[in-house]
Amino acid sequence: MPPVRCQHCSQAFKDSGRHSRHLGLKPACQDYYHVHAAEHSERRLEHRRQHNSHENEAHDGLPIPHDVTADVDCQGIPDASAGGVHPREPVDDELLEPLKRRQVTVEEVEDEDTVEPWTAECYPRRVADSLGAGRTYFEDLQAEQEAVGQAAYAPFKDDEEWGLAKWLLQQTSQTALDEFLKLPITRNRTRPSYKNKKGFFKVIDKLPSGAEWFCDVINVQGDLSGLNGEPLTEEVELWRRNPVDCVRELIGNPAFKSRMAYAPVRMMRNGVRFYGEMNTADWWWEKQGELPEGACIAPLILASDKTTLTVLRGDKTAWPVYLMIGNIDKAVRRKPSAHAVLLIGYIPVSKLHCFSKATRADAGYCLFHTCMKKILKPIIAACQTGVPMMCADGIIRRIYPILAAYVADHPEQCLIACCKENRCPRCIVPRKKRGDNTKHPLRDHSHTAETLRRVGDGESPPDFAKHGLRPVYEPFWAQLPHTDFFACITPDILHQLHKGLIKDHVLAWVEKIVGKRALDERFAAMSTAHGLRHFPRGISILSQWTGSEAKEIEKILLGLLVGRVSSQVLKSIRALLDFVYYAQYEVHSSVTLAHMKRALDTFHRNKRALIELGVREHFNIPKLHALLHYVDAISRLGCLDGVNTENSERLHIDYAKKAYRASSRREYVSQMTTWLQRQEAVERQQAYIAWRLGLLEEELELAGLYEELEDVSDDLGIHGENEDGEGSDGDEMQGGDADDVAVEGSQAVPRADEEVKALRELMNSNSISCLN
Repeated sequence: MPPVRCQHCSQAFKDSGRHSRHLGLKPACQDYYHVHAAEHSERRLEHRRQHNSHENEAHDGLPIPHDVTADVDCQGIPDASAGGVHPREPVDDELLEPLKRRQVTVEEVEDEDTVEPWTAECYPRRVADSLGAGRTYFEDLQAEQEAVGQAAYAPFKDDEEWGLAKWLLQQTSQTALDEFLKLPITRNRTRPSYKNKKGFFKVIDKLPSGAEWFCDVINVQGDLSGLNGEPLTEEVELWRRNPVDCVRELIGNPAFKSRMAYAPVRMMRNGVRFYGEMNTADWWWEKQGELPEGACIAPLILASDKTTLTVLRGDKTAWPVYLMIGNIDKAVRRKPSAHAVLLIGYIPVSKLHCFSKATRADAGYCLFHTCMKKILKPIIAACQTGVPMMCADGIIRRIYPILAAYVADHPEQCLIACCKENRCPRCIVPRKKRGDNTKHPLRDHSHTAETLRRVGDGESPPDFAKHGLRPVYEPFWAQLPHTDFFACITPDILHQLHKGLIKDHVLAWVEKIVGKRALDERFAAMSTAHGLRHFPRGISILSQWTGSEAKEIEKILLGLLVGRVSSQVLKSIRALLDFVYYAQYEVHSSVTLAHMKRALDTFHRNKRALIELGVREHFNIPKLHALLHYVDAISRLGCLDGVNTENSERLHIDYAKKAYRASSRREYVSQMTTWLQRQEAVERQQAYIAWRLGLLEEELELAGLYEELEDVSDDLGIHGENEDGEGSDGDEMQGGDADDVAVEGSQAVPRADEEVKALRELMNSNSISCLN
C-alpha cells in the first residue's frame, strides 16, 4: 500500500488510519482539509446546476405526448386556453430549481441535527509545568551503547541471536532450554554466545530491568500457646516493589507518548458533557485544586485478587497487587501485551494456624493491611511533596502519585474497607435497606480511620457496630494524603453485573417463572446467527461460567421471555439488561448517565411483580444495591471499562500462573519474581529496539491486533470453553471486551464508534494544547 501524505504539512503516513489520527492532533491540517472539501463541494454543485440547466433547455422544444393525460383526472387543473398558466410561460428560477435536480447529494441537504465540534474546558490554573527537558530511558541507553560502540541488540551479537534468546525465554522451560543449547546442531551450526542455561541467564540478567524486588519477613504472633507456654508465631514473606519507581517507569515509557494525558479537561458537545478517560472526569479536576500550581497528578489505580496457581490438585495460591496510572489511555491499559500494568507485590497467603479459629479471620485482615501499608509507604512522601520524573514526551515534571481507584471484587472490597461482607463497602446503608432505591452517604475516610483507631485503644465507639466495621485498627489507607478511600472503590462489572446480577439472580428468577426445561428449550430453539452464540442443549448444563457466557446470554435473554412473562416482569428484566449495557459504554455523556439512572428506576418501579409471583421475598441484595453507585463512579473516575476486574483477572495468567509453572514449585514466590523480572527486561529491550528502528508505535498496535484476534477466536468458540466447562484453566470468570449493543432511548448510541474515536483523538490533542 502506498504511503498516505498530508497535503498541508507533507508528512507521510503508513496508512489512512494514522493520517486520520494526525488530523485529530493537528488543527491546522484539519482546517486545510475542511476548506479544500468545501471548495470541492461548491465546484461540484455549480457544475451540476449548469448541466441541469442545459438539459432543461434542450427539452423545451420537444412536443408533449398526446396521451400523457389519458388516465389522469384533470379536474381542478386550470385550462391554458382559459387564461390559466401558459405551458411556455416563464417561471421564476427559484421555483424551477427543485425540478432541475435529479438526485439529492449530501452537500445540498442541511443537517437537521447540527453537531457542534468538540469543545474542551481546560483547568483554569497552570498544570503539569515543565521543570526542564531531559532524556528518556531509551535515549540514555542509546547514548551509553554509542559511547562504547555497541549495537542496539547488545549484549547479543545481532538480531537473530536476540530473536532466539527472546523465544527461548518466553516459550520454553529451563530444562528444555538447557537441552536445546546442548544439542550438537545448536552448538555447531547456530553457535549462540551462550552455551547452557547458566550462561544464557547470565546474558539475560545484563539487560536493564525495572523496579527492584524486596522481601520483607513479617513475624506474626498468634493467640495460641505452644507446649512450652510461649505464644505460637509464624513467619511470612512479603515480596514488594517501590510503587514510586513503578510510576516513574510507566509515566516515562516512550511507548505511551501519544497515549498519555497530564492535565484534567472537561469535554463538551452540543451543550452535553462527555466522560471517557480519567482526565475527563471530576476526580482529577478536584484533586488538581488541592495541589500547588503547576503540579502534575499520576492517578494510581490499584487492583488485587487472590488466585489459585494449581489446577485440580494442591492448594497453592498467590495474591498479586497490580499498579496502573490513569494518565495512560484505558484502551492501552486493557492490553496485557502493552505492559501498561506493573506488579508491585505478592501478599503472603498463610493459614495462620497460630491463631484460634475465632480470631483467625480477623488476623488475616490485619495481615493484609499490614502488608499493603508496607507496599504503599513510599507513596505518602511522594504525595506530599511530589517527585520530579521524566515523562514520556521528554519533559521533566513534578509528579504527585495519588490513589484514585481500587479495583476488586465484593469480598475484597469489604476487606480493604474494613467492613463485614453483608454491608456496602462504599456507603453506610443499613444492612436491611440495601434493596431500596435510596442513596446513602459514603463512608467518611477520616471518621472511619478514627473509629478503628479508638477501637484499637480499647474504646467502644457506637459507629463501629453501626457501620459494620471489622477490628482492623490500622488500615493501610488511613495515612494516604489527598485520598477519599471509599470513593476510590470502583464498581465491578464482571462480578457484580455479569456473574452476580445476571447469572446468580436474573436467570434464577426467570427459571422459577418459566421453568428450567422450558428455558432450555427456548435457548435451544434459537436459530444460529452471526455474532450470537447458540446453546443447542440449553444453559442448565453449563458447569463453569465465564464472562463470555454471561454476555452471550444477555444478548438473547429478553427475546426468550416474550409471551411467557407479564409486562411488568418484562420491563424489570429489560431495565436491568439496559443498565448492564449502559455500564459497559466506553464513552458516556450526561444524557446516557441519565438513561442509566432511569433504567435502574424502572426496575425498582416494576420489581413488585417478581415478589407477587413468589420469585423473591425481598431485594436486599448487596450486588443490586451496588448499582446505585455506578453513575457517581463514572462521573468521578471515567468510564468503567478502564477499571474492570476483567483486566486484573486476565493479568493473573501472565503474572501468577505462568510464573508459577516456570518455578520448581518449592519456595515458588522468590522464583516467580525472578522469572517476572527477566520477562520484563526482555519486553523492555524489545521496546527499545523497536524505538531505535522507528517501529515502536507499530509494535504496540500489532500486539493489540493479535489480542483482538484472540478475542474474536474466543467469541467464535475456537479456543473457548465448551458447554461442560472443559478446557478452562482457572476458576475465575474471564471474558473479552463488551459487545456494542444499542440501547433504546440513548441519544449517543447511533454514532458510538465515531464518538469514541473522536473523543480519544480530541483528548490527546487537548491535553497537549492545555499544557501549552
